[in-house]
Amino acid sequence: MDTEQRILEAAGRLFAERGYAAARTAEIAHAAKVTERTLFKYFPDKPSLLERVLAPAIAAVAAPLPGAEAPFDAWFETLVRQRLAAGEARPHALRLLLVELLTRTESRRRFAPVWKREIWGALVRAVARFQARGELRADLDAESLARMVLSLMLGYLLSRTLVAPRLAWDDAREISRLQEVLRRGARSGGQV
Repeated sequence: MDTEQRILEAAGRLFAERGYAAARTAEIAHAAKVTERTLFKYFPDKPSLLERVLAPAIAAVAAPLPGAEAPFDAWFETLVRQRLAAGEARPHALRLLLVELLTRTESRRRFAPVWKREIWGALVRAVARFQARGELRADLDAESLARMVLSLMLGYLLSRTLVAPRLAWDDAREISRLQEVLRRGARSGGQV
């Protein structure tokens, strides 16, 4: 593993464990087995280091949505499995992104445009297509249904990868149950 990658991994681990403010660059350098001077050759300051650590988590969360050509159930399963794989591959980065979004205004300001540009509009458009095809109920606006889809998917992702990753999860069964909740509560002509 090269020096830059060692620094990124150490920073990601320490930021996730202690929080951005509490993790000192000297500790990150020590954990990466480099000097602090070497750390600053790769990253000019602590905020740029945080940005690089968060980049994979942001990219995973903001990855393109699956195409809405497939039926809703297949689309939703693909959406959940893609995000789940990304979260399992980088749980420290996912936890750090969550903490940053919950605690730091600057992180929310930086993430919001990416979120809006890469995810939100595409999600609302996909839901609207499912509504037009009669797969999701049309008496609710597409933005409300998009928030419901997002809430269920993110709730599962966070539970599965951060809150209780050691539980014996049956992803196929859990995803199927999430789909059932959405179908019964959000299907065309469905009753809440």
